[in-house]
Amino acid sequence: MDLYIIRHGLAHPLGQKNDFTDEKRMLTAQGRDRMREIAKGLRKLEVRPEMILTSPFARARETAEIVADSLAVDAKMLMLTSNLAPGSPFENVLAEIKEKKHVESIALVGHEPDLGELAGLIVSGDSAFALPLRKGGACCIHVTERIPSFRGVLVWLLTPKQLRIIGK
Repeated sequence: MDLYIIRHGLAHPLGQKNDFTDEKRMLTAQGRDRMREIAKGLRKLEVRPEMILTSPFARARETAEIVADSLAVDAKMLMLTSNLAPGSPFENVLAEIKEKKHVESIALVGHEPDLGELAGLIVSGDSAFALPLRKGGACCIHVTERIPSFRGVLVWLLTPKQLRIIGK
């Protein structure tokens, strides 16, 4: 299984004169534009997830929608999950992925530091070994085993700038 881990794009800051809560923070116009460029880079890398699981937070949902549109992922295969909300235990999202027995490629869209720690856990067996994901950054892990625990090999880890360059 290939697991693509994607951090949400640039969002409006919390605390401006607005009524945003953290859950409702949307991508900025620049964040949406950059995510479209990043998604082009993912497409050139031939990223083809069968399914996208995303945090229910607005900025992650928007990011997932942009990625799904660019990579031609069926809208029915874009699913919100509270297991990718900030602070959710890794065991929950890993259990959810294990339930998808016939899916060979999944993209996860969410937040730091959780995604980086999850990637580190899968690659090294220790969440203290976190892979840094900038806003719009992504990595690909080839999962080699799901039982008894998730283990995998890091295939690539790219910054948003690298993905935008690839997309040009």
